[in-house]
Amino acid sequence: MPVYVIVGASRGLGYQFLKTISEQDPSNIVIGTARTVDKAQEKVKTDGLKNVHIVHGDMDDHASLTAAAKKTAEISGGVVDYLIVNGAYFAMPAFANAADDYVGKEDLFLDELRQIMQTNVAGTLFAFNAFMPLILKSSIKRVAAISSAASDRNYIFEGEDINSLHYATSKAALNTLVAKFAARYKHDGVLFVSLSPGWVNTHDDIPKEIMDKVTVSLFRFDKALKGPLTPAQSAEKCLRVMDGLKKEQSGEFLSQHGNRIWLDEK
Repeated sequence: MPVYVIVGASRGLGYQFLKTISEQDPSNIVIGTARTVDKAQEKVKTDGLKNVHIVHGDMDDHASLTAAAKKTAEISGGVVDYLIVNGAYFAMPAFANAADDYVGKEDLFLDELRQIMQTNVAGTLFAFNAFMPLILKSSIKRVAAISSAASDRNYIFEGEDINSLHYATSKAALNTLVAKFAARYKHDGVLFVSLSPGWVNTHDDIPKEIMDKVTVSLFRFDKALKGPLTPAQSAEKCLRVMDGLKKEQSGEFLSQHGNRIWLDEK
């Protein structure tokens, strides 16, 4: 009966992790954090998910993450086996901007950079630190941060992905943060990984003109690409990578396949 914690579980891939883990084995204990607890709890109830608990947690508020870890300990008996940090800020509507779009808009660049680094990088650090005492009591000790192929040099260059400047930069920093944690807890048996979930169909709220720019780069990078994964497909793949993670892989940046093939199914 392992205990899973999903930080940023109110919608999209984060919520799908809750659903997949609960449906795979209803005896799993699954705890998700959300800014708005009531809405997330209503979805869990509607979907009939078993052993799923929603607690308040905000990646922009480190005190709330500490409180979420304390509440989790009360639910789980003081242990967390798997921690997945999924929450992210996308810097809308600047998501599609390229570097030279900030000529004359330097203040906008700085404002968005502060926010995205606060949420995507500092928020992950705070989440890792908040839940680490519970992870250290586990015999499994698996931690993942959801990253993105947008931060990979080969994807950027070969896909000519000049957009999502802030998002890609924050995810590159996130990958480094994960490696630092892996080194810190190397001798405690905690395995960390940055996971790109692939191209997942979870972005209905992103304007079409922005998604069109992103999609062009995806198909330029992988000409055999057929389309996005469903959230369920991506969640299942990511969970398999976490389960199969080897000691020598701790701190790496991997795809949903457990390698560095970001999009296709080779």
